[in-house]
Amino acid sequence: MRPQQKEDLAGRFPWVERVKAAAGGYPRRELHLVGVSGGVDSRVLLHLLPMVGFHRLAVCHLNHNLRGAESLEDSKFVCRISHRLGLPFYTETLPQLPATGSLERAAREARLQFFGRAAASFSTSSVFLAHHADDQIETFLFNLFRGSGSLDNATIKPESLVTVGTRQLLLRRPLLEIWKHEICEFAAAFHLKFREDSTNTSRQMARNRIRHDLIPEIEAVMGRPVKPVLLRTIEIAAKEGDFLRSQVPEIESQTELSTRELQKLPVAIQRRVIHRWLRYHDIKDYGFNEIEAVRSLLTRSKIAKVNLPRGAFCRRRAGRLFVHFP
Repeated sequence: MRPQQKEDLAGRFPWVERVKAAAGGYPRRELHLVGVSGGVDSRVLLHLLPMVGFHRLAVCHLNHNLRGAESLEDSKFVCRISHRLGLPFYTETLPQLPATGSLERAAREARLQFFGRAAASFSTSSVFLAHHADDQIETFLFNLFRGSGSLDNATIKPESLVTVGTRQLLLRRPLLEIWKHEICEFAAAFHLKFREDSTNTSRQMARNRIRHDLIPEIEAVMGRPVKPVLLRTIEIAAKEGDFLRSQVPEIESQTELSTRELQKLPVAIQRRVIHRWLRYHDIKDYGFNEIEAVRSLLTRSKIAKVNLPRGAFCRRRAGRLFVHFP
């Protein structure tokens, strides 16, 4: 990009510097995957990454196969864009998602598995995703009302380390502080073509109702925009969460936990220790109630056993906690 173009870009879209700063610590010489659905968010991310110094990119696209011909056209569109940009392209089509349970959760798990296979194919661990500030607000409210346990747990992280099979992936989100309207303005200025997902307007999905109904209603009641305030709350919660995590002793790998040592810790740290411990020992689907049940073993002498999901339980014996599986 020529100096004059950089100056024009900085003048019209000052937030690009924030994206550059957010991605400042990422290695630019390594190959990175870019998750591209074909929508405006990921299309802008794909256009923007080379502008801020990332040139070794591979496009990956998962066809969830939920919208028939429309989904197929999305795949073809992303394929054409990748070829036009001269970028490697990796794609898969899901045969189907489970008919029962949370569709959103199943789709998220399918995407992670897909990213794992794509990363293995290109021998990388880095995946750029196009989550933005509006996504952050909607996810925060969704998780908060569902019962996240803490404000920090309700947020999308700028960078997440996830394990998929035997591979660890770094999910990186450089647009997380950028608003949707800024992304759309950028796409219009650069005449970027993209695909519209018809399900984004459907009221069947809880996130869409939060976006189209709940947030506007809250703003109408308050008489002012609330998303900037919520984003500031999220940032504060993230920093406080970082501090709390730094205070948590790294004892989750222990087979047993000492009740005496746990009792010495503040309640907030007790909860985080138990949370990490249960997760490390592969307890599935636990939440705040299960963590509190385990914590009750620290003080309620008459109770020495509490049930955990999927038939597991936690028992106290001789001043120590341990997990037992069926």
